[in-house]
Amino acid sequence: MSWLPICLKVENKQVLILGGGKAALEKIQMLLRCDVPVTVVGEEIDDSILQSGCNCHLRPFLSGDLEGVLLVYACNRDREVNRLVKEEANARGILVNTPDDPELCDFITPALFIDGPMMVAVSSGGTDVRKAVEWRNRIKTYFSTHDPIS
Repeated sequence: MSWLPICLKVENKQVLILGGGKAALEKIQMLLRCDVPVTVVGEEIDDSILQSGCNCHLRPFLSGDLEGVLLVYACNRDREVNRLVKEEANARGILVNTPDDPELCDFITPALFIDGPMMVAVSSGGTDVRKAVEWRNRIKTYFSTHDPIS
């Protein structure tokens, strides 16, 4: 496996989401559970994202959007735009995740189960996302039906 599992301190760090569709919404929901400030930029942004409390900009990506950003999720439907964002972000030392496009990923986000201060992350290294989600759901079911370990 060529992926290193780590936990990043994201307090007061900025994350940029490029795109406003389903993939963006999934990443936003995960990030908001971790209290990460999120900025969304997209020419089309779903209403649920607009109402999420994120800082949303209904327009194309501009290179200035990368100022002060820790991570980028390039969720644009246009692979060429995602590639351009990755190049610009990487030139600034910013890591990029492009859902469903491993070639354009510097990092992957595991399936997470969060319960209070505890978190369990499940990853297949990007090879079997459905199985990672299935395992995460099994862990969630286990902990919801068993007493937590003291």
